[in-house]
Amino acid sequence: MKTGRTHKFCFAAAPYANSAPLAHFLATVSPETRVVQDYHPSQMLQQLHSHSVDVALLPVAELLLHPELTMIEGLGVCARARVRSVLLKCKRPLEQVRTVTLDAASKTSNALTRVLFSKHWKMAVEMVPHAEHATADAAVVIGDRALCAPPAPHRDYDLAEQWNQMTGLPFVFAVWALRRDHPEPQNLTRIARAAHQAGMAALPELARLQAAKLGLSEALCQEYFRDCVHYDVGAQEQQALKLFQQLIQESAAMPAERGVLL
Repeated sequence: MKTGRTHKFCFAAAPYANSAPLAHFLATVSPETRVVQDYHPSQMLQQLHSHSVDVALLPVAELLLHPELTMIEGLGVCARARVRSVLLKCKRPLEQVRTVTLDAASKTSNALTRVLFSKHWKMAVEMVPHAEHATADAAVVIGDRALCAPPAPHRDYDLAEQWNQMTGLPFVFAVWALRRDHPEPQNLTRIARAAHQAGMAALPELARLQAAKLGLSEALCQEYFRDCVHYDVGAQEQQALKLFQQLIQESAAMPAERGVLL
């Protein structure tokens, strides 16, 4: 049902810098499209289920955990190695980390952290709610907060870079997700791809906008869009998604963290 809508289609995305090349030009390429901004993936997921939005840029773990959803093929927020905006910030040396606070906004980054501790660093740590941030040994920090935050006392670990070291693969953080029963997937795909093309053609403009918004240098934002993130989900990215899903399923058999979901 689309009762009360003023536009034919509605896309939802968190207003992070990394989403700009996908989302900034949606309404430009399709005036019949409205874009809503929301930092909370759980709310965007609810909006998808309630038909309030047609497509949402969701953390990929949400897609993997909800078989009633599918993705717009070929598009996502990805990193081949260092991404700079998904970090494990350590207050003490990694080998001394025993507690980690997870980010409330991303099941994907939280699940990736859990996988890396188990499979890559071979360490047993306790994942704790974000409310315990002040006393934890390390914290997962994502998005614009990660780009803007000062270095941690004992090193920032770039989680996409660590994943690449472990697997040799890129990592997919988020995808455009829609319900499998949506009546117009072709039109939504057309709009999303056109907006992506416009975004990639305007990366210098987007870098200027994000630099002004975040108080960062334009050069850093240009480097971020040029060297850190990419938006094409190809064969290697699909392979990474399958491996990540397998590792999530394996980690589901592990003891749950206190008050924390993936």
